[in-house]
Amino acid sequence: MTGTLTRLPDWRARLAAEMDRQRRDPFAWGRHDCALGLAAGAVTALTGADLAAPWRGRYRSPSGARRVLHKAGFSSLADLVASILPEIPPARARVGDIGLIAADGPLKEALCVVDVSGLIAMTEPGHGRRPRADMIRAFKVG
Repeated sequence: MTGTLTRLPDWRARLAAEMDRQRRDPFAWGRHDCALGLAAGAVTALTGADLAAPWRGRYRSPSGARRVLHKAGFSSLADLVASILPEIPPARARVGDIGLIAADGPLKEALCVVDVSGLIAMTEPGHGRRPRADMIRAFKVG
């Protein structure tokens, strides 16, 4: 796990601005996917820390993402996130924390961002919504 992250004093405004910015970008493996776009963007907005820097530019497809994960010693996306952020019960997740949901895509799981009214998740055209009950794991940001 990395050092303790601290939320910036204006994290709410920064998160709102980041989510608004991201809404304009469609899904793209290795650039604007659930990890490098959605979750990493939220973490950076909340804390100023870019935890995804070592992963950027290393894959452009689902098979590439799997290969990079396995080469780094992780069997899943959830295992990677758990090595960086502290895991918490999904019921304790608050706005800005990172969640994990089951997905139909090639990795069978996806990261999301906890919001006031549920979860923000990536879809092909951009952001989508999921109910909070879909979250199977959660990770504390700051």
